[in-house]
Amino acid sequence: MATQTKPMTTSEFAKATGIPTTAISKLIRDGKLKAKKQGNAWMISRGELGSKIVRELGKATKAAKPKAPSKGSRVPKAAKVSEVRVSAPAPQKPAEAASPPPPRPEAKAAVAPASRPQPSQPEKTYSVPEFAAMTYLTERGVAEWLNNGRLRGIKTQAGEWRVLSSNLQVPDISRLVRK
Repeated sequence: MATQTKPMTTSEFAKATGIPTTAISKLIRDGKLKAKKQGNAWMISRGELGSKIVRELGKATKAAKPKAPSKGSRVPKAAKVSEVRVSAPAPQKPAEAASPPPPRPEAKAAVAPASRPQPSQPEKTYSVPEFAAMTYLTERGVAEWLNNGRLRGIKTQAGEWRVLSSNLQVPDISRLVRK
């Protein structure tokens, strides 16, 4: 007589395989991993632990994990570079014979570093609700992604985020655009 094994939730399956829970959910949605919906949770058979896709992804995640530093060494944290924060513009010295600078859009009030080339036209931006309406993200999700650096944006002087339109070209985000 065969013994019945208790199925696993996505989080239990993720811990057992070392694959992120979000990747497990995506595999289920794509039909690459068999699971049954019970209530609000996906239940995955323990037999799926040995499936080909799990073996392939398990190897990839093990290879991608960085080695832990030794106790004596310290590794500095990298700064987020995908996030642009706006501060008040620097006071300008009065010029004797110079013409006044052209007016800038309110959302683009930051002083750009001199080392970066200035674009000929300012990039289009969207408010958080506008970007959420264009994608399958919620307003809260858009705000979290901006704060985490997963989305690039500009914070106005009023403290509101403006999402850059170039985010729509990023593969992970372009798949979330409503059609």
